[in-house]
Amino acid sequence: MASRVSRGIARTIKGPRFANQFASQAAARQADDSSLVNQPPKLTKLPSGVIVASVENNSPISRVAVAVNAGSRFEDADNLGITHCLRVAAGLTTANSTSFGIARSIQQEGAQLTCTTSREYIYYTVDCIRDNVDSTIKFLRDITTAPVFKKWEVAKLAEKLEVDLAAFYQQHAARSFDLLHQAAFRSTLGRSLYTPEVTLGRISSDQLLNYVQTHYTNGRVAIVGVGIDHDQLVDEANKFNYFPAGPVAAEKATYGGGEIRINTGSGLTAASVAVEGPSLAAKDLLHAGVLQYVMGSGPFIKYSNDSLVPRLGQSVAQATTEPFSVSCFNANYTDAGLFGFTAISQGTAIEKVLKAAFSQFASVTKGGITDQEVARAKKQLKTSLYFYLESGDNLLTDLAEQALGHQQIVNPEEIAKQIDAITTNDVVNIAKRIINSRPSMAVVGDTARTPYIDDLYR
Repeated sequence: MASRVSRGIARTIKGPRFANQFASQAAARQADDSSLVNQPPKLTKLPSGVIVASVENNSPISRVAVAVNAGSRFEDADNLGITHCLRVAAGLTTANSTSFGIARSIQQEGAQLTCTTSREYIYYTVDCIRDNVDSTIKFLRDITTAPVFKKWEVAKLAEKLEVDLAAFYQQHAARSFDLLHQAAFRSTLGRSLYTPEVTLGRISSDQLLNYVQTHYTNGRVAIVGVGIDHDQLVDEANKFNYFPAGPVAAEKATYGGGEIRINTGSGLTAASVAVEGPSLAAKDLLHAGVLQYVMGSGPFIKYSNDSLVPRLGQSVAQATTEPFSVSCFNANYTDAGLFGFTAISQGTAIEKVLKAAFSQFASVTKGGITDQEVARAKKQLKTSLYFYLESGDNLLTDLAEQALGHQQIVNPEEIAKQIDAITTNDVVNIAKRIINSRPSMAVVGDTARTPYIDDLYR
């Protein structure tokens, strides 16, 4: 609200010149307001084959990422762990910039450069103020199109990889989930996100450069942005010159099933159990998502014990008085998936925890799911979807995966409508289809007291 002084000054202004000035200012404000309306996702495929996707949400921070279809599933026996090396090597000297120059310039712009990897993709991301996009994105271009991997810089990567591995090995749940993929798929999606200890320091500069030149090609790259004008991003993307596309063997992920056990001598045990789940392209993908929340994907109330509503929490709480954590997951990839649960408890209680959780999975195949459970799960799935996309980083990742995996962007509102259309019978059918398939299991911690997969059927 205007102060009395400002209102008084405004009343003393006379004449058409000032009236026109205020009218023009009001029109400018209206134009500014209209330009701040959030725009729908846009996708453009450049003549080179690079895909450009963006969402203009008028954020003061622009996020731009280069996503490459070159995750750990594309490693082979000769370069296991190379994507982990690439993750750590982001920011090393390129053909146009030194590592010092990149670090200094990024910091001078108040920006942030990160590299993350998944089993299917490698993401190089820059976060910066909107006005600094032009001066910051050039380093993203250098890192992904002109790496040189100098031998003395690559030699120092082993120290950073050791730190990563040491931290990873302390996380029993994360490690069991990683090993679960190896047990289930063996190759392709079974390849770890972390380098094996036996290959530490053995990945050479030539191997890194060869992997980049083979996989960082025009048809395997998407440049995505959040908080940036789409035309501006397209203009910047046209300056990226990736390597010409060559033959890359696309081995399909095949679920096999198996069991891996790592005894760490710890009193704590983490076990991940799964069956073959739907892929990202499956028609019943969202059905499995609803089933996940019927089973329980962790507490929705801070510090709660998660044993009041979700099936897994209730079942395990009745089986033991020991502290525990159990959560259902639905991990989906372009051509395969895993559906199951991760349980953590003291080694003395893990047998009771696993048997209780496993029996609850078996019970849902008999049609014991209620309409009330499905209605709750559908609401939780939609809420989790919207919460996930509230994060600019998550939105960026989602854009990249949709652009590279499907070459189209589906609005979350459309996904929510599809969730609303799911019935209780749909959830029961997906439960019967996937849960009765062959299971896989990975255990890290006190394995002496942990039952084997065939013991869980008894």
